Order: sequence, then structure tokens, then C-alpha cells
Amino acid sequence: MIKKYFIPSDKNKIYLELNYPKNIKLPASAVVIAHGLRSYYPGFLDIFAKAIRQAGYISVKFHYVGTGKSSGKFEHKSTTTMLKNYKDILNFLKKHADIKNLGIMARSNSANLATLAGPDPRIKAYVFLAPPAFYSLNMGKFVTESKIKSNYFYHKSFKRPHTNGPGRLPLGYMRNLKKYDQPLLKNISKMKPVIFFQSTEDEAVPIAEGHYDYWLKHLPNPKKMVLIKGGNHSYKGHKKYVIDTGVRWLRKYLK
Repeated sequence: MIKKYFIPSDKNKIYLELNYPKNIKLPASAVVIAHGLRSYYPGFLDIFAKAIRQAGYISVKFHYVGTGKSSGKFEHKSTTTMLKNYKDILNFLKKHADIKNLGIMARSNSANLATLAGPDPRIKAYVFLAPPAFYSLNMGKFVTESKIKSNYFYHKSFKRPHTNGPGRLPLGYMRNLKKYDQPLLKNISKMKPVIFFQSTEDEAVPIAEGHYDYWLKHLPNPKKMVLIKGGNHSYKGHKKYVIDTGVRWLRKYLK
């Protein structure tokens, strides 16, 4: 069974999908699978969602503004707007009659948004997939690698089949993002329980920039830091291991 919704978030309508395991007894716990700034569901995240349902949880997918079935364009994806999308989805789920407790499986930028939103008593476990610690430092690389035209920067990774609009971000995106640098670093010490996955060959969030080490030092217990030799930002060659290990973490804490 699948239930579909469009959730208001400021001027936008955010697409939300609840997918139920067979023979599930309600209310039940649910896991939100949150895609990154540029990524989407087909492939890795859909496989993760299937494993979550097989573990007995409702899987929850949603599309940020400017992505997939949600309204707006990619260029509307300021950190402020995406954080509002995330919070509005959580508020809806916490009031949903079918849902007991929540887990969060957040990829890259979504793990930053979950951290900025802070801990919540209804969220019992987090799975974080390679978010940066130094927010604007990490995103600044995309600006330097982009073509600048008419107050927008265009990066080759922004325009994808699920991207709404021309695949660009306004130059003001970085000014908005920098407002969240310190709040992110501050909130890392509040997030638990977190399992954190990082590849040594991550091209988007490089080990050499110190992101992993900062999370390792400042995340409180209980936590589990998983450093994968090789791989990339999408865990090439290690996807099954990441999914299986992540689901075990959810089973430990999310009842």
C-alpha cells in the first residue's frame, strides 16, 4: 500500500509518499529516506527504502522543492527553504495516525538539514550518509567549478532528469548557506544515536578536508562511525554493506 500527499511548505507543494510493508500492524514506526541536494531516489535510495520495508518499517520518501513531483525549481533550493521542507514533512508525519516513531536516513546535505533541525523525541535513530561538517567550504567548490551567468551558477551535476528548471543556483545561495555554518557545528554535538558512513575516496566530501574527523570528534554516544576503504560519495562497491549495516542500526533503536 502506498499513500501519496502534497504537503504545503511556504509557497510550495512538497510531494510525500508513504510505502507500507505487507501485513503491517498500525500504528508503526517509519523511516524517512531524505535525498541530497542533487541526488534522487532511483537506484541506491530506492533499494535502501525496500530494505527498510523488509525490516518492518513504513518507508517515507519526499521530494525537496524543485525536484521530482514537488513544485518550484532547482534554483529555489536555498538552505532556508530546504530546511523548511524537511521540518514541514516531519511535522506532518508526527501527526499522522499511522506513524508511531521515526527514523531518519539522510544522504549528504539532508543529514546537515536533519542536524540543523536538531534532535526530536519522536526520532529514535539516524543514519547519515557522508554529510560535510564545514558547510559553505564544501559547497563553495561547486561555485568555483561552475559557469557564472546572469547572477546564477551552473554546475554540470545540477541538471539531471529529476531537476525542475534549468539546473542552476543563484549566487545568493552561498550567502544564505553561510548563515548555517556555525549552527551546524553546534548541533552536531546534540545528535544521537547516529551511524555515520564515509568513503575514503569520497569525491564530494573529501576526507582530507576534515569533515569526517569533525563528526567523529563531536558526535555524542551512542554513535557508530563507519569508514569505508575506497568507494565514492555513492559508496560504489559497498552499497549492500551500507544498507545492511544501516538497517541493523535502525532495528537496534527504532521500535
